[in-house]
Amino acid sequence: MIIGIDLGTTNSLVSVWQDGAAKLIPNPLGHVLTPSVVSLTDEGEVLVGLSALQRARTHPTHTAQVFKRYMGTDRSLQLGKRSFRPEELSALVLQSLKRDAEAYLGQPVTEAVITVPAYFNDTQRKATRIAGELAGLKVERLLNEPTAAALAYGLHQADSESQFLVFDLGGGTFDVSILELFDGVMEVRAAAGDNFLGGEDFVEILKQHFIETHFGQKTPAATPLQIAALATEAERVKRALTTASEATLTWEVGNQPYQFEYSARFFEQLSQPLLERIRTPIERALRDARLKAADLDAVVLVGGATRMPMVTQMVARLFGRLPNRNIHPDEAIALGAAVQAGLKMRD
Repeated sequence: MIIGIDLGTTNSLVSVWQDGAAKLIPNPLGHVLTPSVVSLTDEGEVLVGLSALQRARTHPTHTAQVFKRYMGTDRSLQLGKRSFRPEELSALVLQSLKRDAEAYLGQPVTEAVITVPAYFNDTQRKATRIAGELAGLKVERLLNEPTAAALAYGLHQADSESQFLVFDLGGGTFDVSILELFDGVMEVRAAAGDNFLGGEDFVEILKQHFIETHFGQKTPAATPLQIAALATEAERVKRALTTASEATLTWEVGNQPYQFEYSARFFEQLSQPLLERIRTPIERALRDARLKAADLDAVVLVGGATRMPMVTQMVARLFGRLPNRNIHPDEAIALGAAVQAGLKMRD
């Protein structure tokens, strides 16, 4: 049995091709999204997923997040007294997903298709393979995330030659790829992206604005616990503004509550520098593929951060059409990995 894994910056998912369809495998909590977070308890026990994410608010110095950004680098992350390399932390997440898949399928799992950003270089891909091996998995294939998204949307089954763009804005990375289907073969014609741009950066914009509004250039005398609480509250406000026109951010320091009411319009104005950074890789990919926006047959949105209305609207304006987003943006890549696993098993 080969499983599919979307090893994400913010969340990871595991999937399988079963009974002629791609299926997402839930974790013990019944969720298909497992936060890509690792935490170390005082007793040295390793926590992965939601329990680790919740612990990030109370024990930020013992918890690691967004480590996918550092794959293939020499950087190490300190959790309490122990030091971990990014691939070791990724291996702990993969191990957790492997256990979930074995519990769901009722059999041992030894092989996996793991997705990676299209612009990952050889060093980053090698680090991902090492993470898989450390987790006890034979990495059957590293699948480019945009190719996985295209497989999930069934674009590989198109009758004629076609060209489409996959726009993937996740929690910590941005990936834009142009794929071409010709004679049943799908290949990436151009890829561009930003390894340090994602939903987390929109949260950071809210945090920085809030601090500057109330404290100016001074750094507030806040504990690591209070700083973690501000990040959680900023994340909540960002999510609220995807559906509501206004949301209030509240933070308490030194028994003094501070608050600011954000409108969706003002949040978009604050985010303009990030939206500009999103445009650049899109223009570069089109230029590298020698295509104009009008030449594309489809534009597909994946990644949780594409739920923000300002992102969808920007993409619609750039391409002069509504993008395709009828598969849950958090789930498309994992479903595509399951399709690839099914193809590998000759189903």
